[in-house]
Amino acid sequence: MSAYGRCTTLGVLFATAMAACDDTTTAPAEPLNMDETEALYLGIQALVADTTASFVAVTPDGGVVACPLGGQVTVAVDFREEQAADTARLITNVTLDPAGCMLSSEEYEFTLDGNPNVHTVIATGIVGSTFEFQIEGSITGGVDWQLDDRSGTCMIDLILSAEIDTTGTDPTPRATFSGTMCGLEVEFEAAVVQVPG
Repeated sequence: MSAYGRCTTLGVLFATAMAACDDTTTAPAEPLNMDETEALYLGIQALVADTTASFVAVTPDGGVVACPLGGQVTVAVDFREEQAADTARLITNVTLDPAGCMLSSEEYEFTLDGNPNVHTVIATGIVGSTFEFQIEGSITGGVDWQLDDRSGTCMIDLILSAEIDTTGTDPTPRATFSGTMCGLEVEFEAAVVQVPG
């Protein structure tokens, strides 16, 4: 057989092998729907807000805590104050890096791993001359998730929008996180934002 014939035969065999592989490839898992995505959002927010979690280890900027149903999450927290002219701001950074972290939210049970992690930034401020409150923030990053027999990756890019109700005796923030999560356009109610006094 000529060199050309051998190359042609190898080419046909390679194409056939690739076709066979394509025939046996498993279809990608179904992505999270809106209800599941909201449940995941609420579950992550519950991890951020949990003040009763058991520490597995302490780190210089936070610690490793046990997740509700198993696994753990490394939490890093940073607070800093900024002063610019007559505006004082408190900036809170919270980073969650889950590792086999199992949690239940809205009747769904998720297992989460950081991809790379979930980073929440909240900045609250007050302008001294006008007593105007300012609130801004974001949630970014992503996680690998497992839900029943499905799995995938959920990337997060949410921006905080907030208004302050000053009609009462205490300023009350009303806030939402909106943007994209798990490939969906979303808008979620934000947890209560602390306003500096």
